[in-house]
Amino acid sequence: MHPLINKEMVATIRDKGKTIEKLPDRIDILEKNRLPYDQKADNVIISGCQILSMLPHILSSFSRLLERKGFSYTYLSKEYCCGNLLYRPAVKAHDERAMAECRGLSKEFVSNNIRQAKKLGAKRLVIFCSPCYPIYKHAFPDENIVFYPVAINEVMEEVDFKGPIDYYAGCYKLHKKFSPVPMDLQSTDEVFGKMKNLEVNRIGAPQCCYSPKGLTHMLDGVRTKLMVHICTGCYERASRNIKRETEVLMLPELVERVVARISPPLQSSI
Repeated sequence: MHPLINKEMVATIRDKGKTIEKLPDRIDILEKNRLPYDQKADNVIISGCQILSMLPHILSSFSRLLERKGFSYTYLSKEYCCGNLLYRPAVKAHDERAMAECRGLSKEFVSNNIRQAKKLGAKRLVIFCSPCYPIYKHAFPDENIVFYPVAINEVMEEVDFKGPIDYYAGCYKLHKKFSPVPMDLQSTDEVFGKMKNLEVNRIGAPQCCYSPKGLTHMLDGVRTKLMVHICTGCYERASRNIKRETEVLMLPELVERVVARISPPLQSSI
């Protein structure tokens, strides 16, 4: 194995699915938040190895939104990390041989999730984690793999939205180094297109918001009291650093809030 690749992390992913041993147990979080797992379904939601434990409330919002229209989905009790953290030393060193080996490992890890999904009868993977999306698409270009706003668009009808929002799509510059597959930003635009009267202040991303200049640019671009993100990393940076009276939401939270004003949720049959 290439010396730039973390052998212990590779072994942990192969054994546990996690990048590091100390990450919380997935089943505990799934059950606590009443998220279905390992069930027969048309779609398997790939949460990402860290997002489930960091932002379960956002995945819960996403799931409630899907359930309003009877969307067939499940999560995996053991989801293998795509390996994106393994790439960082290789990216920094501009080492193409290490990058090629990382992509091979990603293909191995992703194949485990695809195999589980097919055993559950799933016809498609819905990727919630933005770093996972290009890695999955590059590793298996012929598989049916979509970014999560596609699913939101499928369950959403036209709604009325009065007022403006700030929208920071993100830069995805690091993602492009993992994989040449571009991020799907069009699906979010299609969701916005179903919100009549929505005014969107689009904040550009000339630099990553994890850099001081990029963060300053993102925050200086805020013009409204509601900021929306599709990338969990950007969402976290905005949530932690915004100083003005602006609420920061992920896309599922925004849509769930708007849709809830239109009609009551479906009653559970349980």
